[in-house]
Amino acid sequence: MWTFFKIINFVWLLSSTYAWFTTSVPLMMVLLLVNAGMIFSLSYLPVEIKFDKLIGRVLLAILGLVVWAIWCDGYVMGIYTLMSYLPVVVLIMLPLHLKKDLLQFVTKWISILLGLGLIVYAVTLFATPPSFGRFVYSEYEPYDNYLFYIKTTFDHGTFVRFNGVFLEPGHQALLCTFLIIANKFNFRKNPYLYILLVSVLFSFSLAGYLLLFMGWALYWIKNIQRALLIGAVLTGLVVFAVNWDLGDNAVNELIISRLEYDKDKGIKGNNRFFHNTDYVYQKAQKSGRTMTGIKDSVNMELVGGAGFKIYVIKYGWVGVAFALLFYLSVIPPQCNVRYTSIFLIVLALCFIQRSYPGWYSWLLPYVLGIYINRNPEKLRLLADDR
Repeated sequence: MWTFFKIINFVWLLSSTYAWFTTSVPLMMVLLLVNAGMIFSLSYLPVEIKFDKLIGRVLLAILGLVVWAIWCDGYVMGIYTLMSYLPVVVLIMLPLHLKKDLLQFVTKWISILLGLGLIVYAVTLFATPPSFGRFVYSEYEPYDNYLFYIKTTFDHGTFVRFNGVFLEPGHQALLCTFLIIANKFNFRKNPYLYILLVSVLFSFSLAGYLLLFMGWALYWIKNIQRALLIGAVLTGLVVFAVNWDLGDNAVNELIISRLEYDKDKGIKGNNRFFHNTDYVYQKAQKSGRTMTGIKDSVNMELVGGAGFKIYVIKYGWVGVAFALLFYLSVIPPQCNVRYTSIFLIVLALCFIQRSYPGWYSWLLPYVLGIYINRNPEKLRLLADDR
């Protein structure tokens, strides 16, 4: 039954991050099956189900998210929100050794999927192997389907980015980044993390690069000597990329040049919103409705992108506050304050450009990470994790 539970979590992790082979099933149906499967399997696991103050606090935070979702978006979105966040309660109830095993299982199989995808990706860089046909998803250009890797047919005019089985390189990069942080950057004990790291590197995701580096730097830089060394290495790499082949290389075009200042966008890589989205957001600001959202009075078909402005337009800053309260509510007693703060900072930075706080690719790594990496000397005192 524990294996069944792990598989359910793995499937939902892939579905919520839009792996191509999960997109044919409606997310709401998957969510209902996932929640039912997790609750069913939980009843057969050696887990003590108790509703203490922590669980009560988390359930209250979920209730706030659900009520606000209903207010802003109707009952269907309220049910969807409830189903999205409810699995976290089950994760919290798991004993420590099961939390560790679940994280190891998810990390291992995500890396295997991406590792196979990287092999196919490497082949497609130098040849055009036969595919298994076209995969079509309405919001994207068609893909050439190689099962473990779907290659976009859209010509970006630059180096093809690696997205593995996911619809976007950014989806893949952020999932890998959060899993690496959840595993505490422990590459020595968990070699699977190297595959996740390579996947992030070949995603050429600016967000993935910055978030992974930020998490790593906050975790490892504890003195000025280390900071100076890392700064020198990064400077050297940037200088090399800018000058290699006169800047005509993938690293410079896809990453470094996007960090240059642009008078319209500020930073060139800051392209998470469509022009109409900026207009609607400014309209909400002028009307003073950024607190509660403006979705009911605008044509949402004109709004596109993936950053925080979309979330504010839909749910307002009140919705942002509810999401933050939820992430704070799940923090366990005797947590590792430094590690938990680092994870929260990375998630907050991610929210700016890709605001999906209900995705399981955020929730599972965060919850497992902060519970597994609690202070060891205090952890022994917690009866629920004996």
